[in-house]
Order: sequence, then structure tokens, then C-alpha cells
Amino acid sequence: PMYTDLYPNTWMKRGLVVAVLVGSTVEAFQPSPALFSGGMKLRSARSKPISMAAATAAPSKFEAMRKKYSRPGGDVVGKQGEAGFDYSDFESAMSKFDTTFQIGDTVVGQIVQFEQKGALVDVGGKASSFLATAEVSMQRVDDLEEVLSIGDNREFQIISGEDENGQLQLSIRRIEYARAWERVRQIQAEDCNIRAEILSINRGGALVNFEGLRGFLPGSHAPRGLTEDMVGTIIPLKFLEVDQAKNRLVVSNRRAVVENQMRELNPGEVVTGIVRGIKPYGAFIDIGGVSGLLHISQISHDHISDIESVLKVGSEIKAMVISQDKDKGRFSLSTKSLEPEPGDMLKDPSAVFTQADAMAARYHERLQAENKAREDAASELVAGLDLESLDAAAN
Repeated sequence: PMYTDLYPNTWMKRGLVVAVLVGSTVEAFQPSPALFSGGMKLRSARSKPISMAAATAAPSKFEAMRKKYSRPGGDVVGKQGEAGFDYSDFESAMSKFDTTFQIGDTVVGQIVQFEQKGALVDVGGKASSFLATAEVSMQRVDDLEEVLSIGDNREFQIISGEDENGQLQLSIRRIEYARAWERVRQIQAEDCNIRAEILSINRGGALVNFEGLRGFLPGSHAPRGLTEDMVGTIIPLKFLEVDQAKNRLVVSNRRAVVENQMRELNPGEVVTGIVRGIKPYGAFIDIGGVSGLLHISQISHDHISDIESVLKVGSEIKAMVISQDKDKGRFSLSTKSLEPEPGDMLKDPSAVFTQADAMAARYHERLQAENKAREDAASELVAGLDLESLDAAAN
């Protein structure tokens, strides 16, 4: 009576089962309702003997579900017989759709909910998977809802196994990372130019950003006058080194600029440049960011023993392109070809500068005349040969 007064709606009004394990058998006693009205008569029923292992075996997940959703008396919510199937049928049916995920797999999922540090994603697993904010993109993401929306279907890479709740960890960033390296290798193979943003300047050069990957721009391959003011500037580049295993990406602005100019300039064209450096063997001329070499033998028809007596660092000159080296990114130049009179680079350098275009035209006319003369001589030589005699001698 004490229990029925305190707990009028509990299962204890329906009966009490006391199980006593004796040896390898279980004795089950179910008291009649008289037990709670003062009666002490008990009815007993002996169950079939069961083993200790069977008595203590861990329940399956479906047995656990059945226990969780059963009524206090042991009756399952909704009778299995009336439903036309039982839990074993349900477990068998569900096993056909049990998906196994592996770390590194790429799956398609749908964004279902935003959390404080990420988003929940439905990929068809036992539970919603989790996409951390840091794994959303290779670029920095401050507000998740600016780059994702509820209901978005995306590709994700699985980066961890299921935890105790059956939840997987996902990443979009790692898919972007792999695809960015794949694109870089393709661009390098095709030897194409790219455009990238300067992120920062350091002693050795600069760091640039290309599709989320960071590349190193050596100072020797950077634009002239590289300073902090250029941070944020987008410049043309070419890849010098691509090594995903070492996470190493080296780029060059000079090579990109040179190759662009090389497409526009041909040997025989006149260019204007600034003398940037003088060496015993020649002078380096800056032509719009591209370095050209004016060898000492191409400065003048007259002999030159001291280049600095003819050229000054910082002075502007005009020169003719005589050859180009694509791999080194340099032009070979000549002022000797532009001299109105032999030795004018020493005697009257201003005349070379002002008459450069006219002298270049005369130079091309002279080359054409020389080429035509060689062709005519070759034709006359062939015409003068006794081909029949040569054929007979060969036979």
C-alpha cells in the first residue's frame, strides 16, 4: 500500500517481477495484485534454463531501441503483430542501406543547420555530419552564412571517422586545395601566364596568393621598385617551380613580362631603355622592366676600352634588338647598328639617339639587299650546273 499511495501511476500497480539467478537458471516470480492489498500468496513460474553468457550478452542497437520505446509493462509502443513486421525485419531492411564512410572519401551533402562553430550537413549517415568554419574554404571566412546557405548541395571530403554519436567531420577546403594544385600543374604544363595578388613583402621578395595557394616571388624576379606600397597589387606571373609534396610554389614576374614583350618585339626593332648597370663586358639596359644586354662589342664600330666613358648609369639610350633569350628572359641589343657614321657612339651619341629609327630602316634595307644578293648568287650557281652530267656521274 505504501508504494501504491506514493506512486499511483507507476508500473508497480501492475505487478512486480523479481528475478533470482540460481546457478544457471532464472526463477521468475510475479505477485498477484493481492500483494499490494496485504495478501502474501505468490504464484511462481519457472523459465527455461539459460546460460550465463546469454543472460549478460550486450543488446543490439535495435534491442536497445525496443527497450527505450517500450511501455513500462514491456509492451512495445505499437504492436509488432499488427504492423506486419517485427524488429528483426526492420533491422534486416535497414542493413541494406547501411553506408560505410572512409576518411578521404568525397561525398555530396546538404547544409541543414548552422552552428556556432560550423554547420551540420546531411550526407546520408547515421547522424548529421559537422563542417567546421575553418574547413569551409581556403580563403578566410568570418561569416559562414555569407558563403553557404541552408539547402546548399556541395561536395565534401570526409576528414575523420564517426565519433561516439555517429558524427563525421567534413571539409570543403581540402577539396579546393587539391583542385588548386591540379590547376597549377596544368598551367605550368601549358606554360601560361597567371595573375596573382601580392600579400606581403619580405627581405627575399614577396608572398603572393593564387587561388588560395601561397607562392614565393624572389626579389630577382619581382617588379622593379618592389615596396610595401605594392601589397594588394595584382601582377602577371609565371610558375618557376611547382612541388605539391613540399608545398613549394615559386613564381616570376620578370619572366611573364619578358615573354609578353618578346611576343611584341622582333630582332631588328628599335627600343628605348635606361642604363641600369655597367660591367666590364657590357651594359644592362632596362626596357620596361625587362633586362637587355648591350655587349661591349655591340656599342660602336670603334674600339672601346672603358664602357663608362661612353655610357652612364641612369642615361637613356636607343638600341636595336638583335636577339632574344626566352629562358633567361633577356634581349641582346646593339647601338653599333644605329650609328650614322662609324664611331658616333663615342663622338656624337646624340646623333645615334635622334637618327635611330632612320638608321634602323636603312639597316633593314641593307639586310634585305644582302639576303637577295645571296639568293641570286645561289640561283645562278644552280643554273650553271650541268645537272645531266651530275646525274650520269652519280649513276
